Amino acid sequence: MSMTYHHALPAGTRIESYEVNHVLGVGGFGVTYKAYDHTLQREVAMKEYLPTGLAIRTPDGTTVTPKSENDVENYEYGLKRFLDEARTLAKFREPHIVRVLRYLEAHGTAYFIMDYEDGEPLGKRLKRTGTLGEKETLAVMVPILRSLRSVHEQKFLHRDIKPANIYIREDGSPVLLDFGAARLALGEQSRAMTGMVTPGYAPFEQYFSRGKQGPWTDLYGIGATMYHCLTGIAPVASTERVAAIQDGETDPIGDLTKLINRNYGESLLRAIKWMLEPNAKDRPQSVQQVLEALGVGDRSAPGQDTPVTVDYEPTQKLEQMADTGTTWKPEVLKTVEVNLERHIGPLSKALVRKAAQKTSNVDELTELLAQFIPSQQDKTAFLQRTQIIRSKEAAPVTAPPPAQLDDDVLRRAEKSLASYLGPMAKILVKKAARSTADLEEFCRILSEELPNEKQKRAFRRAIEKAKGH
Repeated sequence: MSMTYHHALPAGTRIESYEVNHVLGVGGFGVTYKAYDHTLQREVAMKEYLPTGLAIRTPDGTTVTPKSENDVENYEYGLKRFLDEARTLAKFREPHIVRVLRYLEAHGTAYFIMDYEDGEPLGKRLKRTGTLGEKETLAVMVPILRSLRSVHEQKFLHRDIKPANIYIREDGSPVLLDFGAARLALGEQSRAMTGMVTPGYAPFEQYFSRGKQGPWTDLYGIGATMYHCLTGIAPVASTERVAAIQDGETDPIGDLTKLINRNYGESLLRAIKWMLEPNAKDRPQSVQQVLEALGVGDRSAPGQDTPVTVDYEPTQKLEQMADTGTTWKPEVLKTVEVNLERHIGPLSKALVRKAAQKTSNVDELTELLAQFIPSQQDKTAFLQRTQIIRSKEAAPVTAPPPAQLDDDVLRRAEKSLASYLGPMAKILVKKAARSTADLEEFCRILSEELPNEKQKRAFRRAIEKAKGH
């Protein structure tokens, strides 16, 4: 169910041929709706300019007006920049940049009309999975970088890159949303807008109206987002980092290699560290430099896109298979999906759903899905992780829910794991508990996150003690 926003347009409101359905998101400078285009008979996303610090909705329910005479100049300046942003974005046809179909002025304000995409924000995915592997991270961020390169070539910046503004479509491809030109313009024009940045993702220069911004500004946001993908948490705010460094203290962002619990390539870690340099001059100055640092700089020319992704050759075979009509337990499919997502990323949900239609038991399902994993080592790991359910046949949806691990086990697991991995322990324990209710499988999944056998044995003893073994 969608939330109610009292300052948003109510469902059923018509703006020309566009009928508002519900709110998709709300920010300090606008509201984005899901709407229906009655002319083209298709769903669209519609973004309305409504800076809550400067404007209000009048009693007629649609018109937007400045709060006072003192706000008129700033409101109109922001509206102009909002339309400038729309005109600029409408020129781009990049596959991973939100596409503006048209823009219009009405009811004292303005609107973008954009493609509507099914899927979920990267931020929501990270809340569910905790972290992403290297292939998953690159599969999201490299296409975004390549499309962003074309935007930068037109002297245009995003200025608010973060997981919440990267959307993962149903087919697994990413798209960058919500360009922030209007917000920055208002920040420069009015002190009332100071502080409208996202801590953790905004570089130091964005906190000041005279801070020199350029591609390096967006690249800090890219680096911060990749940092979140690897560690499960946002970086420390750039203002805190600069303050600490100026006081002669250690950069509170710490050593990236000590915050992660997976094996990542050196080039990826170096590139992220480079993008997160506090001083703008010390960061990469162009997207091309980042792509080269990641080792993918020569794979596509500017304006083109060659996404980093897995080669899914079995897709055609899957499409040709007949549906079996089998009914599956939701928890079985969810367990398979979570395990598969470690190896192929966002496409796992769609693949599991499709493969489940073509198979009649767990053995067939996991063997079929394993074909989509390119690495033999990863394929073996996937089959091992799903061993706990592979012997179970599909059962009706009405079957009772599986047993859950008791709270004492979860608390002890989190406490023990935290001594090695810190704050990441809470995320990992929750994720493992969602994957399985079997204690042995639970212990095995979590112990894989530890780097040596001594720590693994100590962790297992702590869990066994919780069960009175």
